[in-house]
Amino acid sequence: MSKWPFPTLTGAILLLGATMQPAHAGPYTPYATTAGEAAVGAMVDAGPDSGSASVGDRATMLASIDALPGAPARADALGQLSPRSYSLLPRLSIQAMDAGDREIRAMLTERRSIAIDALAAVPASGDRTIHMMLTGGIRQATYEGRPDRPKTDSDSRSLRFAIDVAPVRGLILGATLGIDGIDARLDPAQRPRISLFTTNIGPYASFNNGQFYADATASYALSEYKLRRQVGWSGFSDRMVAPVDGDGWAASGEAGAMVRAGVIRLQPFAGLHYRYADVSGFRENGGPAALEVARFRTQSLRGALGARLSANVAHGGWTLRPSVEAQWQRELRSRPDSRIEARFATRDLAVFTLRPTRLARDAGLVNAGISATWNSRTTVRLGYAGEFSSDRHIHAATLTVGRRF
Repeated sequence: MSKWPFPTLTGAILLLGATMQPAHAGPYTPYATTAGEAAVGAMVDAGPDSGSASVGDRATMLASIDALPGAPARADALGQLSPRSYSLLPRLSIQAMDAGDREIRAMLTERRSIAIDALAAVPASGDRTIHMMLTGGIRQATYEGRPDRPKTDSDSRSLRFAIDVAPVRGLILGATLGIDGIDARLDPAQRPRISLFTTNIGPYASFNNGQFYADATASYALSEYKLRRQVGWSGFSDRMVAPVDGDGWAASGEAGAMVRAGVIRLQPFAGLHYRYADVSGFRENGGPAALEVARFRTQSLRGALGARLSANVAHGGWTLRPSVEAQWQRELRSRPDSRIEARFATRDLAVFTLRPTRLARDAGLVNAGISATWNSRTTVRLGYAGEFSSDRHIHAATLTVGRRF
């Protein structure tokens, strides 16, 4: 009877198993330095809940993490596998909503500055004045990086049209339609990119009696994103693409006083701003690092206090009107951003959760501009708007042409 070659056969089986299923060191959770990295590590450590042809590709990816020289590099790799690059998506949509709201508000402020002299924003009842406005703007925004949130730089272009009517003295009723395009760059080392196109439409209203005023604006926004994400470290790289859509709502209310002191016009005010933006669920197209992300959102409620100063300087048929504004805004919701739930697109691992780092609650806003009005009918305005906080700053320049009929 021949002897069974047990040691040789066993070694062959082990070698074959290693070839078919690359091993990884694990556990990965101890390498994590943020909550998002820990969530990815725990999900991977839990292992697949069902068999999948993608397990081998993922094991190769994990083996490349094992080969990285040290815990910091492995922690960074875990972070790249999370959906942190998408944590600011609804905020970019809200950024477009805010820009549109401020452009409409700047126009209404312009009209009130004239009204302080005339003691009415429009002619007497029966003279239904129509006013049209066209605004073009550019913006640059930077959001500083925080745990589980990448540093983000974005450039924006916008175009907005508004038309309103003055049915009775002191009352303005109008509607606006605008488009915004945003190109955002995140985590320069990995070169992810987000393109966002937003269309928004909504009504606005304003009333004043020459001493006090109240404004209200609302809009609906439809957002279309194109996401490009790249992850990579020594021994591994992957690129993902995903088309995504979303929508949102915005509503603002503001009330204040209208004071005249010589050539100076002063408008102290208080306001409340509600914003809601969501991102539909999506699935990335890519390799083993591709993610499937569930719907998530941002819901913000901010209070504001501020004041505006302007002056009317008449010369012939022209009126020049320089103006400045400063306000403080505070986020009133304790948790504006929802958690993000994701899993690998192969669906063979459990869902894990990312809780985005919230933006700073307090922000200072400044606006400055100068306008020229010809014969009280045609106005051209050049304006600047800035938003400053401990973790972000936004700069915008606008050119507005208005005509009263």
